Amino acid sequence: MGSQRASILHRSPWLGVANLTGGGSALLAEWLTTPGASGTVLEVGVPYALTALAERLGGAPEQACSQATARALAMSAYERARALLLPEQQAQPLFGLAVTASLATNRRKRGAHRAHVAVQTARRSFDARFDFSCTRAQEERALVEAIWASLADALALPLPHRADAPTDRTSSGASAAWQALLAGETRAVPLRTAPADPPALLLPGSFNPLHRGHRAMLSIAENELGCPGAFELSIANVDKPLLDFSSLRERARPFQGARAAGDLWLTRLPTFIEKARRFPGCTFAVGADTIVRIGAARYYNGERGLRAALRELADLESRFLVFGREADGAFLTLSALKLPRTLRALCQAVPETAFREDLSSTQLRAAQRGQR
Repeated sequence: MGSQRASILHRSPWLGVANLTGGGSALLAEWLTTPGASGTVLEVGVPYALTALAERLGGAPEQACSQATARALAMSAYERARALLLPEQQAQPLFGLAVTASLATNRRKRGAHRAHVAVQTARRSFDARFDFSCTRAQEERALVEAIWASLADALALPLPHRADAPTDRTSSGASAAWQALLAGETRAVPLRTAPADPPALLLPGSFNPLHRGHRAMLSIAENELGCPGAFELSIANVDKPLLDFSSLRERARPFQGARAAGDLWLTRLPTFIEKARRFPGCTFAVGADTIVRIGAARYYNGERGLRAALRELADLESRFLVFGREADGAFLTLSALKLPRTLRALCQAVPETAFREDLSSTQLRAAQRGQR
């Protein structure tokens, strides 16, 4: 039993984990019924339920079948592969494979029948969209061919397939510095030439996408503190997969070129304690919602952990410039927030008269989806 292409994959040095949702399960039969599967397949997951998908991603996705979800699932699979490696396997190359699909079913579906296939390795992020219009059985067969085509492309292996060309395709290699971030070998790198001194002012964010509110916040913070600042984008987020290279490249694009939005530091610093340790004495420009989370005990395993973290922030001479944020129809400023006294002593408020911007990245992403 098995297949020629599965044999080729199993004879290669690649080891991987797969997350498949919405379709593509026939691939697993090819993988697992071909001799040598135990030398390639570390684990497979089929998170069909939204709750299962949310467990993989650290929260419910904005869309279950999407490019973003496939990329995040592939990174989740890649990180899982790293965690499952045995000591004697450390030198072998790893991949994470993900499929999110919306195929023909027994009910009428909104939108195109489609699948997003993503593959993550230490050096590259790959994803492709494939569109279908036939019966469920035909779409399942076509999807398996599309997955093999994507693996052949991403892993540079001669894997036979009969897939049509994808509707869309992205393949992003990474610089040595970005690869080191993914591997955890470095914690922070500037997007462009490193400044002589570390930044004294940082505006952390996901910048998905960057918008006028971010730019205004940094400009106001620079004027308030009298020093130049920079943006900070962490590829690590608590309880979520790392950011893949393609998404990182897209978010970094506004910070490059002659009309750059400003300097950007790329980091692997998911918490403010980690940011403060890497950038001691730094002032962080944050929204009111963020400063509330910094002062919440649940993020520190209880009150004792919170008190220790806040003492360390104070010892590292960290400061927070707090901008108001709209929440549930109200505009929250620092004065209205209930914060631990130690944290409040590290904060300075930006008044609503100086800054109010109700636009959010979430709203911008929703608008972009509506235009497609």
